[in-house]
Amino acid sequence: MTSNTQSIQPNAATTPAPMRRPLPGTLPGAATYVVLAIWSGLVTAGIIADAFAGDGASRLALPAAVTMPIAAVAIGYRASPWFRNYLLGLDLRLLLTAQLWRVIGIAFLVALAYGQVPAGFAVPAAVGDLATGIAAMAVVLALGNGSLTRGRLYAFTALGVADFLVANATGLTLEPPALTAWPLAIFPTLMIPFFAVLHLVAVLQSRHDWDDRVRHYAIPSRDLAPTP
Repeated sequence: MTSNTQSIQPNAATTPAPMRRPLPGTLPGAATYVVLAIWSGLVTAGIIADAFAGDGASRLALPAAVTMPIAAVAIGYRASPWFRNYLLGLDLRLLLTAQLWRVIGIAFLVALAYGQVPAGFAVPAAVGDLATGIAAMAVVLALGNGSLTRGRLYAFTALGVADFLVANATGLTLEPPALTAWPLAIFPTLMIPFFAVLHLVAVLQSRHDWDDRVRHYAIPSRDLAPTP
């Protein structure tokens, strides 16, 4: 997987004290998008073919679609130093900003209005997604002003994971048929593992050079900007 590296050169005239070399911000490369496209294509094809609907082996397909990508990333992180370095080098701003898309969970309320899913599932799932998306904005802003702590990141992660657990629990209990058919099936099969992996990588990054990482992504204060 390739990467585009950014480097930040501090202005010697405006920096009050020497700082440690900033960490590189890395964007996903072409290979990453190819893997995501293949995975999304296979899952989408399975949804259209009703692979996640019905009884028997189909009942195992949905949990497998949720857990396998997360497990693959976790195993790869432990087993491959190259993959570990790749994950630790990903741009933290991208990982957190992508969580803003969690507000798309409002679609569950639309599905509720059309009678496709029960309120017992739609309301907690939609509220949890909206809360996580709004909290993601606060986390991104905190990263920008240099005030994001591990505790805040972990609290945000706990909120996002709790949303997944509640949605999965109510979905498995109520078993709305629309949740295993197109288009709502993309939420448990694609959205949950994708956003869960983002949470996982952000937490893994917090365990390595956190102070340097936060300093790197903090937006410089205007007070330190050079005067014309």
